[in-house]
Amino acid sequence: MLAPLVVALMATNTPAPAASPTPPPGSIILFLVDNSASLPPLDPEEKRVAALEKMFGFLQGQPYRLVLFGGRDEIYVDDVQRYRNNGQWTDFYFAFDKARELIASYPRRTDFKIVLLTDAIVDPAPQDWEGAVPAGRDVRAHSISRTLELVGSLGVPLYVILVGDVPAEGVAAGDREQSPAFVLDLVRAANGREAAPFAQSIASFFKDDGLLLKKFVYRVAPHEGLKRIEPAVRRIAAPATVGVELKFMSGLVLPLALFVALLLGILVRSFPGAGDVEVVELTTGVPVHLAVDRLHRLESGGWGSTGLSLLPDARGAAATLTYQAPPLDVQGRGLDLEALDALSRRLVSVPLDELKRALDELPASGSKEDKIYALNLDYVARNFDATRAEALLLSPPEKRRALSALDFLRAKAHLLSNADLRRRLLDPRVHLVGYGKDAERKDLHPGSLVRIGPYAFVVRDIQQGGRKDARLVLYYDSVPSLLGFKSWLPARLQRAVRLRRSSQRVVS
Repeated sequence: MLAPLVVALMATNTPAPAASPTPPPGSIILFLVDNSASLPPLDPEEKRVAALEKMFGFLQGQPYRLVLFGGRDEIYVDDVQRYRNNGQWTDFYFAFDKARELIASYPRRTDFKIVLLTDAIVDPAPQDWEGAVPAGRDVRAHSISRTLELVGSLGVPLYVILVGDVPAEGVAAGDREQSPAFVLDLVRAANGREAAPFAQSIASFFKDDGLLLKKFVYRVAPHEGLKRIEPAVRRIAAPATVGVELKFMSGLVLPLALFVALLLGILVRSFPGAGDVEVVELTTGVPVHLAVDRLHRLESGGWGSTGLSLLPDARGAAATLTYQAPPLDVQGRGLDLEALDALSRRLVSVPLDELKRALDELPASGSKEDKIYALNLDYVARNFDATRAEALLLSPPEKRRALSALDFLRAKAHLLSNADLRRRLLDPRVHLVGYGKDAERKDLHPGSLVRIGPYAFVVRDIQQGGRKDARLVLYYDSVPSLLGFKSWLPARLQRAVRLRRSSQRVVS
């Protein structure tokens, strides 16, 4: 009866220990827990605080600290009651900065392990970096760069538990390959060579942590909850052993060396394989129907029987892609501008980039009235309701005459400070319609995971232009193959034995 109370008291009121020449036994586990609204619950069957307290119980008395984080002003230390998933922003830099502060409060020989629980969505608040971002650089990119520098300087092992949607099927290397690029960069910055792709593949394959081969990234689907988190936390907290290295040497290297040498070229030479890329060319509004593993003529010459190919209609297709240009009109077409002053009338009609430039230049080079106007518009826009702004901006031109032109201008200016809404409304998108057993419908964005037939892809980029309106670049993330060779063999080794000029081809 007292155990839950003890765990709760530890989680909500854990003080930093006084400096001592003798560090506490074992590693101190420093939990950095994403407290933003985008993170799914840790467990679908538990309340947030209860789930967090149960997770601490998996440590079985091992010392730990807790940092809940969102934006710069949403950092809470050892206060489990603040775990509400209501943070407005997600800035990893300030979380690791607080971790550095906690680590510095302990004796120098104290051993730490950092465990980051997150969905890996980076969303820093522009005002938190005001004045610190070089001109012309994106706030998100600057925050990521500073975070990687900070993590690399800590000298503390970093483990990441990714809470979010995971592909239906996985392979030995999948935990590494399916992780967002930012997470991979984080663990490499913190752990160096131990986080190399080959080491991660082997550690995942044996489901073990060794002295040299360690698993640093864990995936947890929303429906798996604590059942999947518990073994991950116990595994991270446990002392390292040589188990995975011994298994690797005795169970794989010696008996399979000759077999791999004889069959490797045959098994991995065919397209697709690790690191291969398919480029789908798209015309705005025209559906593109994709088939998998059908005999088709290659654009580069010759014939192929694997990977993606085009079909004239949806019959027999595995998926259909449609490129949709951003539908948003921010230049005020259809508005009644009579009631606006001259400056407002000009600003409501300019593109978004010009509006930002005008609001930056008016306070410095304009008149006193222009400066007051720009400051007032910026203040009102930042506090403008995001839902109302979205409704105003998405209104069709033929219905805008009844709307307030001034409110439309404020909603337009609101996009300058709301990066999430701006990406959602203005970024180009490709809509996917899947068919068959794992059918799904969704918009694709860089970093999206998508399954087409037996293949799993990561959307590397959506590029405007080319021979058509856009190019969708799909990176092969999971490729079925005999004995799984294409999944767990290092990509460099596979590329070396393929004898192919390019790992990229245009779908034809």
